[in-house]
Amino acid sequence: MSTLSLNIEDNLLQQAKIYAAAKDTTLTQVVKESLAEIIKTSDSDKKQAILKRYSKNELSRKETMALLGVDYGELIVMMVDNDLSLPSLPEPEIKAMAATFVKIWRES
Repeated sequence: MSTLSLNIEDNLLQQAKIYAAAKDTTLTQVVKESLAEIIKTSDSDKKQAILKRYSKNELSRKETMALLGVDYGELIVMMVDNDLSLPSLPEPEIKAMAATFVKIWRES
């Protein structure tokens, strides 16, 4: 574990000590928890930005899964949890699927 030195105003230090005492904890613990929350929020914001880019077709499914370190099932759950729609397929893919459907329909 590392040691950290800070230069802060006396008034802020006093308020922080009062806060820690009121929470029955140490100033060190307050700083650690605050930094952890900032980092957690930052990671959450990054994930949200990646999901939004995927929803807008700016990232492929493969790129998105790699960036988030998830499989496709987890990606779908994340999209739903964040109220984001799945990206639409590229037009050439839709046309190819439609042509295949028509071919199958005519053969049946």
